[in-house]
Amino acid sequence: MDNQTLMKQMHSIQKAGNNVTLRDDNARAFWLDQIAQAGTLPKLGTYFALSGTGSIDSLGVKSRTLKKHQGAATTADGTDIAEEGSVPFALTPLYLDTWIENSNTFYTARTRGQDVRQALLTLMQQQYAADTQDLAFNGDEASSDKFLKLNDGFVKQAKAFGTNAGFSKLDVAKLPTIQELTSFTAEIEPRYLRAGQYHWFMSQATAIHYVNELQDRNTALGDATITNGQLTNIGGYGVEVVENMDNDVIMFSTYENFTLVTGLNVTLTTAAQDSVAVAKQATYHFMLEDVDFVIRNKKMVGIVTVKADAGK
Repeated sequence: MDNQTLMKQMHSIQKAGNNVTLRDDNARAFWLDQIAQAGTLPKLGTYFALSGTGSIDSLGVKSRTLKKHQGAATTADGTDIAEEGSVPFALTPLYLDTWIENSNTFYTARTRGQDVRQALLTLMQQQYAADTQDLAFNGDEASSDKFLKLNDGFVKQAKAFGTNAGFSKLDVAKLPTIQELTSFTAEIEPRYLRAGQYHWFMSQATAIHYVNELQDRNTALGDATITNGQLTNIGGYGVEVVENMDNDVIMFSTYENFTLVTGLNVTLTTAAQDSVAVAKQATYHFMLEDVDFVIRNKKMVGIVTVKADAGK
């Protein structure tokens, strides 16, 4: 793409403000394209809400529901295979407003062969996806940090479950050994372990800790796997390294149990160029979406937290 084409496209964006609200199918496609920019988000469950508040079905099914067919004497009384009803959600409107320098836009458009508008959207989607993943796991409405307090993430929700209703929780003074993690998986009821493909969710630093533990062993025990220098398996379950996840927590669950709930509207606005934009040599952009984070079945999640006072 030559400079003349880039300048013409940029001029058309700067000439007048653009305000677009994507709905339904377009909003769904935009959201899926957006979260694909993050490492873990596209692997999680996604639910498109029709309203700001509501509920989604819990994961899991009842066991031992089969019955013997009695021919004409069979009673069609039906069997309720729903496990737990539903889990509530409440969407939070979150926006990203940013100044994007013209030079960054030109570089991105030229190297990727995109037009200017697509380059701008890509830059915004990347940042929104990174922040959404950060908030999805680390969000805490009780935090004093203005970003983290936007919404409760999966870690905060899991910690709040406590030890009731079959919930699996382990508080330790230091990161458990690989053998201890393998034993921890037995805390999850077997029927839930069979209900989906479980993974360990942890930070990069925590994963490196276990890589070092494995390398310090005299012999391999077969309870963990390193592939190309990366920890990929513990106790027969895959390892998902989550960017920006806290180092003092490990979660054990399925991808589907961690669900991103989003609304059907996406608002995109590019402000018309003014004296401030000229001085900055940049364009101002605004993106608004509604988001919530839901754990669909508390019995299908385990959490290990490292606390300095644990065991005292």
